[in-house]
Amino acid sequence: MSQTFKLFRLQQIDSELDRGRARLKEIEIQLANDLQIRNSQKRLGSSQKDRDQAAKVLRKSEQSVQGQRLKIERSEATLYSGKVVNPKELQDLQLEAETLKKYLSILEEQQLEAMFEFDDKELNFQEVSASHSDIIAQIAHQNEALVDEKNILLQDMTRQESERQAAASSITPQEMRIYENLRQQKNGVAVAGVIEKTCAACGSTLSAAIFSSAQMPNKITRCAACGRILYVG
Repeated sequence: MSQTFKLFRLQQIDSELDRGRARLKEIEIQLANDLQIRNSQKRLGSSQKDRDQAAKVLRKSEQSVQGQRLKIERSEATLYSGKVVNPKELQDLQLEAETLKKYLSILEEQQLEAMFEFDDKELNFQEVSASHSDIIAQIAHQNEALVDEKNILLQDMTRQESERQAAASSITPQEMRIYENLRQQKNGVAVAGVIEKTCAACGSTLSAAIFSSAQMPNKITRCAACGRILYVG
């Protein structure tokens, strides 16, 4: 097995591990990000506050109507009790009863408006509440899938780490230093395949001398353009 193949195989494993780590990071961010739920909770809280306020207004309106009706009953009871015989007092009581009834009509109209407002806020609250429940269920399902994916990734990466150790054990310390330095410098890609006399990493066409050198199995040849180790499969 050639040294360049060993390095190329190590690069393949490291690239797989890099992709796995990147995806794990994405999953952790998604699992920790509850922005959608927080926004939904805010909408739910705002809708509930509006509904409760409308309910308070409605209760107050109902109490006003009930109180006004009691006033009318007391006024009419006095008017028709027969205890008041003075014409002026009777006229005043009759006028008072009429005034109370007129105001009752205003209060009943306000009560009806309050009922419509409450019904509207209640309907909105029910819709927002249902939407919030859907979001909670959706996030829970999504998180379940993400956790499953995370567990599979961790299992794969454990296997890949074992493969990496085996692959690295047959590479000399000097070559490993070169490889690791290139990995740091070249965005994780230290070894590039050669495709039709071209560096697969940077796309540069290899000279005849470099291509010939890269074909030697136990010689480390690097791309003249990007400096990566070349592997001719």
